[in-house]
Amino acid sequence: MLKALKNIISHNRILTSVVLVIPFLFFARPGLLTLSMGLPVILLGEAIRIYASGYIHKDKEITMDGPYSLTRNPLYLGNFFLGLGFSIAAGNIFFPIVFIILFFFIYHATIEQEEAFLSNKFGEVYAHYKAKTSRFFPTPSSIRNSVKGTFRWELVKKHREYNTWIGILIGILLLVVKFLAV
Repeated sequence: MLKALKNIISHNRILTSVVLVIPFLFFARPGLLTLSMGLPVILLGEAIRIYASGYIHKDKEITMDGPYSLTRNPLYLGNFFLGLGFSIAAGNIFFPIVFIILFFFIYHATIEQEEAFLSNKFGEVYAHYKAKTSRFFPTPSSIRNSVKGTFRWELVKKHREYNTWIGILIGILLLVVKFLAV
């Protein structure tokens, strides 16, 4: 039952996030301090996403350079910091805790499904990459490795990262409006 729920939510991550925005905004109590603490974390998350988007060639090859030499899931790592930043900016002490629990509940299933897909599609190449690269958070040994490859803005555009930028701006504006209305 729990596994089925995780699979449903992981396949509908974006819809789940949109549905959670309603209670998030209702219970948010942003203040100047929480907004100023959350914004750098949000920007870090988006910087990681942009960096990862500029390297990835989805479903065509295993991307192993750039941020993918540090972690197998840099886009999700960026999502983690984005969500954490918004949960801090919202000013409700429970939001970061709830966010971390929900994030790992949702993304654990997502990552497992993607790993199974990549193992089936790329076999030994993916197995070797998986053995030498951290699943989520970069490790000290991965950080010491040289980051090779070329960042390409055209890939960022191709992956429509600008949609995330729009979502971030809307989210920040909603929190600022709520802050000013109180």
